[in-house]
Amino acid sequence: MNKQEAASWTSAGVVAIAENAPASLLQASWSMMLSSGGLIVFLLSHGTLVYGWRGAVGFLACAYPVAFAFEALSVAIGFPFGYFTHHGPGAQLLGVPLTVPILYSTAGYVAWSIARLLIVGDRPGPLIGSQRFSVPPIAALVLAGYDVVFDPSGATLNGAWSFRSPSGLYGVPLTNFLGWVLTGWVAFQIFACLAPPARATGNSPVLPPILWLGLLSPSVITFVSRPVPVTDAVTVAERSFLAATSTKQRSLSGCSAWVSRLSPPSHSF
Repeated sequence: MNKQEAASWTSAGVVAIAENAPASLLQASWSMMLSSGGLIVFLLSHGTLVYGWRGAVGFLACAYPVAFAFEALSVAIGFPFGYFTHHGPGAQLLGVPLTVPILYSTAGYVAWSIARLLIVGDRPGPLIGSQRFSVPPIAALVLAGYDVVFDPSGATLNGAWSFRSPSGLYGVPLTNFLGWVLTGWVAFQIFACLAPPARATGNSPVLPPILWLGLLSPSVITFVSRPVPVTDAVTVAERSFLAATSTKQRSLSGCSAWVSRLSPPSHSF
């Protein structure tokens, strides 16, 4: 096991602990920090395997500022996500928590890897010809698909942010999802033009299923084994949505978070 694989296993363990530790033992803010930190390390490790450390850092350098810029723009003028306000803890700049673009970066790397696999396959080397312009929009659509889970849970259920005009999917305006497509496409298109060639890393058929099933199964087991009845509702813009009790809510949120990560990049990317 090389250093990158060891870092991936370590960070995956941190994520699993953070996502599934009892609330009484691990505060939500610490859980989020550990989970985000673990995912960053994991994705940087994989990115280093595929693109080298310059390419891995380069992806973050493309995704983070683009995501931050569009978030700040939307907070100020409502474009491209629609007007919304962040309510979560932590340092903010221009109304945007500094941790939020990390979500775009980590989820974006997975989306990019999936899109590249669909268009290019597991062939190493650079994107050539039309691939430079076909991979980014596919990756952007995959990224927006993740947001079908992220925003209803974060905004409507947990209240970490709120929209000025809630609508659409569980109180999340449809313009928000279009904003994710635009944000992802811009970041991915920049990376497509600047990315170093992908390396031939070989296949590791056992590591990905063991790793990700190990992360997903605790949340699924928790969700299934705690049949707490639904007793509450969340009301947004005079629309009510069934919600869960505190115990069930934690299980549902954790399960949803991992369902959104069901397609991780493997070493064949």
